[in-house]
Amino acid sequence: MDEWSPLAIEQSPSTKNPHSDKPSMDGFSPDASMLQAQFETESTHLSEVRQLHSEVLVTAGMLPETSLAEIEPERALSWVVESINGRINPDGLTIPLLGTTYDSLHLRFKTINDQTVVQLQVDDGDLPPLVKEIPLPKEVSSNLTAEFSNGRLHLRW
Repeated sequence: MDEWSPLAIEQSPSTKNPHSDKPSMDGFSPDASMLQAQFETESTHLSEVRQLHSEVLVTAGMLPETSLAEIEPERALSWVVESINGRINPDGLTIPLLGTTYDSLHLRFKTINDQTVVQLQVDDGDLPPLVKEIPLPKEVSSNLTAEFSNGRLHLRW
């Protein structure tokens, strides 16, 4: 199968965002000098730069573990799911998409050499859509289902 096929997303009745739209300053300190002193005393800047660099690579579609992912596709699944703050479950995966509406989500799938790949597309108004290809484990068969509930996308197999 070379063409992408659409994957239907079930919508749960409770897909409203429970968070308030009002801005809040709880927990924030507006004192810039305190924040600057804290930045200078902590030496986590290099680890933060490394993390941001990995995020840029993943966003650009360049998985840092590409050679390992070709040998073990499950590692590619872990990288992609972690890059979008998702969680792998024994029977599927969960991706948080808070702030996204049901109408802006599109799922497609295709099978290449007995491996299923799911393409997630999230439309964001005038900006280019976010598109991620998620390689699923080989044991995933034709019983792949998707549900969008409370701002989270649940893929089950």
